[in-house]
Amino acid sequence: MVKQCTQCSSNFEITDEDLKAYDKLSPTFDGKKFSIPTPKMCPLCRQQRRLSMRNERKLYTRKCDLSGRQILSIYSPDKPYKVYDQPEWWSDKWDPMIYGREYDFSRPFFEQFRELYLDVPRVSLHTISVENSYYTCYSLFVKNCYLLFGASNNEDCMFGKYITGAKNCLDSLCLYSCEFCYQGVASDACYGCRFFTNCRNCSDSTMIEDCNGCKNCICCFGLRSKEYCILNQFVGKEKYQEFVKDYEYLTHTNIEFLRKKLADLKANLPHVQSHIYASENCSGDAIFNSKNCHFSYDVKGSEDCKYIHNSPKSVCTYDGVYSGPDGLQFCYNACSTVGSNLIGTYFVWYCDSVHYSMDCLNSRDLFGCVGLRNKRYCIFNKQYTKEEYEKIVAKIIEQMQKEGIWGEFFPYELAPCDYNETVAMEYFPIKKEEALKLGARWHDEVIEKIEGEESVAPDDISKVDETILEKVLKCEVTGKRYKVLPQELKFYQRMKIPVPRRHPDQRHYDRLKLHDAHRLYERKCSKCSKNVQTVYLPESKNIVYCEECYLKEIY
Repeated sequence: MVKQCTQCSSNFEITDEDLKAYDKLSPTFDGKKFSIPTPKMCPLCRQQRRLSMRNERKLYTRKCDLSGRQILSIYSPDKPYKVYDQPEWWSDKWDPMIYGREYDFSRPFFEQFRELYLDVPRVSLHTISVENSYYTCYSLFVKNCYLLFGASNNEDCMFGKYITGAKNCLDSLCLYSCEFCYQGVASDACYGCRFFTNCRNCSDSTMIEDCNGCKNCICCFGLRSKEYCILNQFVGKEKYQEFVKDYEYLTHTNIEFLRKKLADLKANLPHVQSHIYASENCSGDAIFNSKNCHFSYDVKGSEDCKYIHNSPKSVCTYDGVYSGPDGLQFCYNACSTVGSNLIGTYFVWYCDSVHYSMDCLNSRDLFGCVGLRNKRYCIFNKQYTKEEYEKIVAKIIEQMQKEGIWGEFFPYELAPCDYNETVAMEYFPIKKEEALKLGARWHDEVIEKIEGEESVAPDDISKVDETILEKVLKCEVTGKRYKVLPQELKFYQRMKIPVPRRHPDQRHYDRLKLHDAHRLYERKCSKCSKNVQTVYLPESKNIVYCEECYLKEIY
């Protein structure tokens, strides 16, 4: 079946397997099965709309509407919400059930839901079980972390996004189980590495890409189980150690030199169509130990999923993003969610059978609820018996079917934050006029200026002392001001890397460019001419091999 996207007008395919999955994910209420219809928008437009719900990196100071204290929040002061600091939101000082209301069948569902979520207080930051990590969001079980987003089970990490099981890592994107690493992107189980992308089980290496099981390598691409290599050539321990003396303390100058050398090396070497490891029947990129996952990205230990993104340990899920360490099971259209049997949810953690709800935790059998914890059989924050719940929900879904919104995700109008504050802006950058046309809002940003005389970060960390902590640095790209923190300086000194000359936000955007965009393109294998789906654009000059040809080339 071929459909036309209602947002971008492009054609997209619905397969027989998709129809079976939608049927499998369809819930039953009051003895009637409510089938999930085929989506109205193409996969990319659906992804864009889900991402527009999630503000990770834009943090603001505002007053807690319960205590009056100054707090940090993902909601700017001009947002029309009651925002509580985390201790107050989690406390028993307020009850989300007092905002409960009867469902009005004479009015549209999303109109009534908007009224509810504007009334119920929102938590300032989305974190659970964090220690000394106030400046983080969408983080679970992290300790001594700073400006870490979408993270779990980390310690002593800073400036990272989608980091799991890491220790002492800075400036990272999509890392699993790494330690003492810097500028790592889409990599797993690496130690003591600097400036590395798409690597696994590597250690003590610098400026490497697409390497597996390598150690003591510098400026290498596509190697497997190698040691003491420079520019993909084995040189032996003695020559290697002699060469790296000049790069033991990295400077901005020799970082750029090594980066150019790696780029020149890559230009003449084959690239694998996508980075999929120890997986079966999968398509997408950065997929680890998974099976039957298609058009999926940054996924580990998942099975029978499609269109999922940063959702490890997920099973039989379509259209899910950012599921945390414990994944999604039998879910559809979920964002920032962990649980099972969920449809149309945002920030619903450790729940079961919850639909069209936000900010709910440890609950089950909820429909159209906001801010509930440890509840069951609730509709619009109002308590019902099991029998009442089943009958009313069935009736609400019938109305949603008539409205044509059953199975669809929340519209842009219901996004908690403005479009350019959210992850959508990172992967689907658009202008203000385009965002407003979609129905989204736009935040006119005011950059806070750090007072002090501007300085440029020194080139050599060996010549830096603690006086730099008092200086105000200026980003060489954006001109934004930033400062270096004590624990940050210690890391640079230990890893023998220079203090960055770019603002943390700019460094984040630089890393995003290193991680392939979450979309696939059709092109031919440069060796056997077989049609492949790849993360590399058809017009790019990269030499791209299908997986079979690539494995023959490197082994």
